[in-house]
Amino acid sequence: MNRLNLRILLTVAAFLASTQVTFGLDLVQVTVDVDDGQYRVLGRSRIEASPEFVYATLMDFDNFHKLAPGIAATRFLPPEPSGERRAYSRFESCVLLFCKTVEKIEAIDGHPFDSISARAIPELSDFVFNDSNWLIEAVGDATLLTFTAEFEPDFWIPPLIGPWAVRRKLVQTAELIGMRIEWMAERGLTLADVRE
Repeated sequence: MNRLNLRILLTVAAFLASTQVTFGLDLVQVTVDVDDGQYRVLGRSRIEASPEFVYATLMDFDNFHKLAPGIAATRFLPPEPSGERRAYSRFESCVLLFCKTVEKIEAIDGHPFDSISARAIPELSDFVFNDSNWLIEAVGDATLLTFTAEFEPDFWIPPLIGPWAVRRKLVQTAELIGMRIEWMAERGLTLADVRE
């Protein structure tokens, strides 16, 4: 390959890497606020799939890790004696030179087809606290999915890049999860059908 073709290829690759392609997913809103090391995030997107399909997909913790590459492992744990459902998650992420593997065990509470809430168990997680909620609303033939979370990591995040990194990761993950859910719904697949 001559130098001109290599430069053109590298320029096109850099352009494609810098743009956000969402394949029909409508990422409506993303906000990240930080106050004294505590984060509050909100992500809202419109997904071309039914609320029933979105709910079933998000509740499939044994296969949830297939939705986005930064989600390294997920699985339901045996039920607690109280009947509480718990799930394990491991996330791996790098921003600039800062890389971190984060683990959490959370209590999961699902209300079929309209919401899912999760509360991290601090003594079993890399968070001082981490509470998150998925609100699932029908919008015509599609779903408006709203994710909110409040958390305080039990590890150091560089303060100058923390909010930017969390927002960037939220946008990337929301786009990937939304696109994969739409792709599966269009083909009649579940997460269990998708290969790793």
